[in-house]
Amino acid sequence: MTRWRVVVATILLGGFALPLALPLFDLLRQPDAWQAWDDAGRFRELAANTLLLIGGTLALTLPVGITGAVLLYRSDLPGRRFFRFLTLLTLFVPLPLFASAWQAALGTGGWLPLAAWTTGDPDSTSGAIPWKPWAQGLPAAIWVHACAGLPWVVWIVGQGLSWVERELEEDALLCAPPLRVLWSVTLPRCRAAIFAASLWVALQSATEITITDMMQVRTFAEEVYTQFVFGRQTLARAVAVSLPSVVLLAGLAIVAAQRWERTLPPLEGVRTPGCLLSLGRWRWFWLPSIGVVVSVLVVVPLASLIWKAGLGGSPESWSMSVFWQHVVRVPEAHGRLLFDTVMIALLAGILAAALALVSAWLATEARWFHAGLLGLMAVAWAVPGPVAGIGLKETINLLMTMEEKALGLLGFLDRGPLRIQLYDGPSLWPVLWATLLRFFPYAAAMLWSVVRLVPAELRDSARVDGARPWQELCFVIGPMTARECLRAALAIGVLSLGELAAGKLVETPGASTFSHEVFNQMHYGVTGNLAGLCLVLLGMVALGGSAVALASRSKSSA
Repeated sequence: MTRWRVVVATILLGGFALPLALPLFDLLRQPDAWQAWDDAGRFRELAANTLLLIGGTLALTLPVGITGAVLLYRSDLPGRRFFRFLTLLTLFVPLPLFASAWQAALGTGGWLPLAAWTTGDPDSTSGAIPWKPWAQGLPAAIWVHACAGLPWVVWIVGQGLSWVERELEEDALLCAPPLRVLWSVTLPRCRAAIFAASLWVALQSATEITITDMMQVRTFAEEVYTQFVFGRQTLARAVAVSLPSVVLLAGLAIVAAQRWERTLPPLEGVRTPGCLLSLGRWRWFWLPSIGVVVSVLVVVPLASLIWKAGLGGSPESWSMSVFWQHVVRVPEAHGRLLFDTVMIALLAGILAAALALVSAWLATEARWFHAGLLGLMAVAWAVPGPVAGIGLKETINLLMTMEEKALGLLGFLDRGPLRIQLYDGPSLWPVLWATLLRFFPYAAAMLWSVVRLVPAELRDSARVDGARPWQELCFVIGPMTARECLRAALAIGVLSLGELAAGKLVETPGASTFSHEVFNQMHYGVTGNLAGLCLVLLGMVALGGSAVALASRSKSSA
């Protein structure tokens, strides 16, 4: 087992830890960059925007998400299976899709335009915001992040509610009504899940740039991306400014993971269906309430994209022929891009799930490996996407330098294979690497608790019978976690369809992804062509999310 841990640790250090650490090393080599903290006004602005974005998003998602989790996972609400399925699907919708859909709904020229989402008149010269085809400011960014984060809160808290031991609730029900048991026993027992959901949404809001870039909200992550074009010195200053938020978020991630581990119930408790909360007549209040939330968060933006894709003519009117033309044109014009994106997503899902399973298995009985893996996951979660992309770019430069020196010693003058595949291109290997760097922690989180719940007696029995490490992995751990591995691979694959923050910084010439094409066209507003792109991407996500839902289907009758 020691040899396995050394090999896997080497892969994790070289493939993930090095790219995450290189921006910090670069910062240490340029001590002048720490003077960025002297700009107190700029620092306060970035900190305020980041905290307001996180706080506003949590304020909208937590109350609604916790209530939704209770209704969908622990009540007898009619149609709860359908709503759980819909929640699972929306987990994987990329942020560019959320942004484009809501801009098509509420923005300038949208289906349901609101004054708060419109920009100034481009022909006006006094008192107007300089024209930009997107809503600007924190309110719009908070709303879009809340729409993206709400399904995660419902799902994560729902998992925590499902794992509350049935015996605790049954004992409490003997002396208290169901609502009192829910408030005093069930919700406190899943505090770790609520904290994890809060942290998940905070990380998603603080480390992504898709929404903040379009809506001109300067956060720590956006600062790094903005300074990327201004050179190494300015970039190091931006990394220095973002460092406190990375340390804070990484520390919170470690605390959340440790609390989650301490509160994991026994395996038999996980498999036992929880008690249902009978809603009685209130079900006919909560059912339309859930329907209204679904309509606002799903139907309105989806209908807006469909409406936008079908607009044509002068004056503009909706036409099925125009809609069909915009949708059908996408595979014709971007067929190769779609194929490459799907292949990269599938490969990323398989590799991330496989590496996460092996890592979680090796961490169960080695404290040093456990601590190192937990720290790596926390840092990878907390580092903003652009910083991860910059670190990966520096790693690629380091590999090319080493390759050039090795080829020079051997007398070769041609370009080496690493330079061709990782820099000159066209090649999608850097995008795959960036995707694994961003989403390996997600796969590890999905499989971490599952592997730790495998009874130790099974592993001990296999070792007593003479099983080697690979046999233990293939015949004990693998069969016990097969469905969860498939679900993790599919989930990471679907999430990879929308990766943008790191991948766009390491793309080689002539090789891009479909989400990057969507992001590029977003800068020109939500046109019919962009709406068609978004609908095709949404279709891909829906197919992948349905596969995840099918793999997650439980035999429980709840």
